[in-house]
Amino acid sequence: MAEQYLCDFNDVAEEDSKEFFIELNGQEQSILAVKKDGIFNVFVNKCPHIGVPMNLEPDRFLDSEKNFIMCSTHGALFKMDDGECVHGPCLGQHLTPVPFHLQGQEVFIAKDL
Repeated sequence: MAEQYLCDFNDVAEEDSKEFFIELNGQEQSILAVKKDGIFNVFVNKCPHIGVPMNLEPDRFLDSEKNFIMCSTHGALFKMDDGECVHGPCLGQHLTPVPFHLQGQEVFIAKDL
């Protein structure tokens, strides 16, 4: 599987999120990375409800309590560990995960889903 460097593990602060633009499946794609309790996850920045980006402002993906990823368009809430929607019009649907692995402190993602 072809991989590409995304960031350093510490580039995303604890209880925070960050947007990255990468080449995915041959096209530029916005993805989001989140970290909570030392757990790091990466998802495609696309709401499963209407296909829009999740954020209105750069790097702003979390609800005010920093417990969920929130879609700024309609307030849907998604779990940070698996991207499942737990509140909103896409209840039960999931954000698309981006496979990644850590090599030391460096985060690498798949070039294709």
